[in-house]
Amino acid sequence: MTNRDKKTKLLVTTALMTALVLVCTLLLKIPVGPDCYIHLGDAVILLAVILLPRPYACFAGSVGATLADLMGGFAFWAPWTFFCKLILVLIFGIFLDISRKRNPEHTILGVQRIEFIGLIVSGLAAVAAYFASELMLFGIWLEAAACIPFNLIQVVIASIVAELLAKRIHLKF
Repeated sequence: MTNRDKKTKLLVTTALMTALVLVCTLLLKIPVGPDCYIHLGDAVILLAVILLPRPYACFAGSVGATLADLMGGFAFWAPWTFFCKLILVLIFGIFLDISRKRNPEHTILGVQRIEFIGLIVSGLAAVAAYFASELMLFGIWLEAAACIPFNLIQVVIASIVAELLAKRIHLKF
């Protein structure tokens, strides 16, 4: 495969992942309150981190989720979402890079230990970023805290789905 073919494959895969983040966030969601909903977009974002080089995963995750906010009637959330998803991608990416350099025998539930810790840390960071965003937007502690359990559920589901899909998809760039 030539460099041009590899670059084309990378760009097409990034565009596909961006579109999947958008669709899975916008259409595959369950409302759990007036300002909260659970969606599968984060699963695609985590999958993008596993499959794509970091800058491309940053684009797919942040832009796909931001477009979902813009198209779904939550435009005021768009800049906050961009930032929160970027945090998710970057933190998980750091742990994933470390994990890929370590011994694959140390696993938790079939996932390398460092990668597993990365899922937890990046998920908690994203939940904290959304909590801080809600506080800055609305200034009401109780309302911001009300979404935390649902955001945690979303991160757990996303982590499981992403890891299961990643074991089935093998891409080389």
